[in-house]
Amino acid sequence: MTHDAARSAPTLYRRLAGSYDLTTAWLEPYRHRAVSHLRLQPGDVVLDVGCGTGMSFEPIQAAVGPSGRLVGVEPCPEMLAGARARVEAAGWDNVTLLEASAEEATVPGPVDAVLFAFTHDVMRSPKALANMLGQVRTGGRLAAAGPKWTAFAPQLNPLVWQVASQYVTSFEGFRRPWAELERVVPDLWVEEAYFGCVYLAWGGLPGWPGGGRAGNTGAVTSSAHESLATDLPAQPRHVDLGELPGLAGRHLGFSAWHDITQEDVSRYAALTGDEQWIHVDPARAAAGPFGATVAHGFFTLGRFTGLLAEILVVDGVRTTLNYGLNRVRFPAPARVGGRLRMGLEVNAVESLPDSVQVLYGATFEVEGQPKPVCVAEVIFRYYG
Repeated sequence: MTHDAARSAPTLYRRLAGSYDLTTAWLEPYRHRAVSHLRLQPGDVVLDVGCGTGMSFEPIQAAVGPSGRLVGVEPCPEMLAGARARVEAAGWDNVTLLEASAEEATVPGPVDAVLFAFTHDVMRSPKALANMLGQVRTGGRLAAAGPKWTAFAPQLNPLVWQVASQYVTSFEGFRRPWAELERVVPDLWVEEAYFGCVYLAWGGLPGWPGGGRAGNTGAVTSSAHESLATDLPAQPRHVDLGELPGLAGRHLGFSAWHDITQEDVSRYAALTGDEQWIHVDPARAAAGPFGATVAHGFFTLGRFTGLLAEILVVDGVRTTLNYGLNRVRFPAPARVGGRLRMGLEVNAVESLPDSVQVLYGATFEVEGQPKPVCVAEVIFRYYG
């Protein structure tokens, strides 16, 4: 982290505070994904490091509920004023805001999870990381998101510089911003998005049930809550039919994680008549191309409607019709023993004479795998 006073984080963000929400709104899907990787439960205590104006507060609050607690740390008073206004407008009485640097902040009580959302300077400061992670209970979780140089599409790096230079004091370590975090979290998972220009990283501190896993190889890993068939998601968003157009272009979040069980896959195989051994014979499949039995692609796709209901509910409709698909791909296997969830985007909304048609973008992912197992464009029609 640079110590140049002219480029200190509080000084830099002082002039950005008034427009920050608007200029960084496009990052909302990545903020939500980072929060989802914390796998929060009602009652959890969450530390939001470099919380800014509180743009991550809403998904955190939706997950922890009124019984949970949120602590925001932010060194810039102008940014913190925006966070305070957000808290007051929402009526949250379980939020503590601290005006302090990540290196010096003292959090009241241990926390269950810590979020580093678009805080590159903090991610490159061993002192800041040591202080913040030191206030997480043994077995806590962490997640981070931020910009990075892309090796996948280097022609985009000038654009990355143009955007990121407004928000970071140094580009040191910009190829692997999570490197310092990886030193203390050896089981850190990292994935890249937006053509490699954005990263997401998550993992558990020593003692977390998910700790001690192998690196991000795409292999199936055990559940962090082995006794549960699902992790309870936040309550779904409820909208009226007339509000659907306002959701166009937005990422609405994720469903709960659901176990992929052999019983379910075998029942689907029997129902459809597709009883190939890669789906129904665990012993033979263990020596096969995927190392385990795998769910049918259409088994995964067929879960769209149920998982949609965990994310979005459209009220005031008489009938909902699954109208069809535009495009479907199955980029990776969904192995039995893994856990599946769905992310949802509203790609387009069209008002028709007798209904409202929504084009959803669905991404199904298995925990720990870098590639999605299904990507689909699904068309629903809602009749009022």
